[in-house]
Amino acid sequence: MIYIDELMLLNFIIDYILIDFTSKIIKININYKRKILSCLFGEISILYLFLNTSNIVLILFKLIIGLLMILIAFGFNDIKTYINNILYFYSFSFLLGGTLYYFKIESLLKYKFFLLFIPLIMDTYKYIFNDLKSIITLKYKVTIYLNNGNILYLNGYMDTGNNLIDPLTNKKVIIINKKVDEDYILVPYRTVDDSSLMKCFKPRKVYIDGLGERNDILVGITNKKFKGFNCLLNNCLLEEKW
Repeated sequence: MIYIDELMLLNFIIDYILIDFTSKIIKININYKRKILSCLFGEISILYLFLNTSNIVLILFKLIIGLLMILIAFGFNDIKTYINNILYFYSFSFLLGGTLYYFKIESLLKYKFFLLFIPLIMDTYKYIFNDLKSIITLKYKVTIYLNNGNILYLNGYMDTGNNLIDPLTNKKVIIINKKVDEDYILVPYRTVDDSSLMKCFKPRKVYIDGLGERNDILVGITNKKFKGFNCLLNNCLLEEKW
């Protein structure tokens, strides 16, 4: 027999793991209060046990609950980011659900035992998705919020050769070929042929599609022309471990 309180607790734990895992993959930091609030709202989905209706209505009911959970957890910046969050969340949900089905985990006792292995399973999913993302694309939409209130919308390219980090602030340097009115600092860099100093500034914040909002970045200025993009991203952004 499965008790409703145990089922609600189990549902809450799995939802929390999925929300937490999604936030880490898409690199959007959200506090635990939003995660808990989202998962508490997700408990409404348990009502499907008491609804005598068609399967289509049940699917729509659970889908709406999931969409609102994502909205509560991650907020709303723009429709593209919201859809991206939805796709990741449901991808992990289906993968986890498929794993449960594959191992024929149907009883509550088996669910409790399975919870012990969820971190390992999710860690495996993390590496699979990170590898797929790096294979599929190295291009990202980049939004730089300047200190004077202006905003730059750029096409970024993840350069595996750019690992430049400011030795004083330990911030990663991304490079653009636009002149902006900011207070600059000089960051030393080295190429194969020589070494020099690059003019850099600290923006208010940087948002990179797929990597989230970043406050650990300096923006360097170059006169070189890029082909097909106007922002050279730092490879260290992909190498970070969580």
